[in-house]
Amino acid sequence: MTQKLVLLPADIQDAYAIQAVARGEGGPHEQERAIKCIIEELAGTYNMTFDPNSERSTSFNEGSRKVGRTIVGIINCNLENVTKAEKRILKRKGKTDG
Repeated sequence: MTQKLVLLPADIQDAYAIQAVARGEGGPHEQERAIKCIIEELAGTYNMTFDPNSERSTSFNEGSRKVGRTIVGIINCNLENVTKAEKRILKRKGKTDG
């Protein structure tokens, strides 16, 4: 079952929320709505990506899903710990910048 290319979210209000966030004008509700739409619907983060009829479609779907998983990872990770780990690694390599 080859998935068709999605140009707009199913709910047009999600598209308006994404536009508002992109302009820097989105309030808290629009921000949450936009990120939820991007992760769940547009990137298909939690969808089955395998297409038994097309290896190319499977690869494309996995690429979209990777974007969603990366966003989810950034949202859920402790950036302070990541920054500390990066500094330790750079220090071991002798590339400290302060």
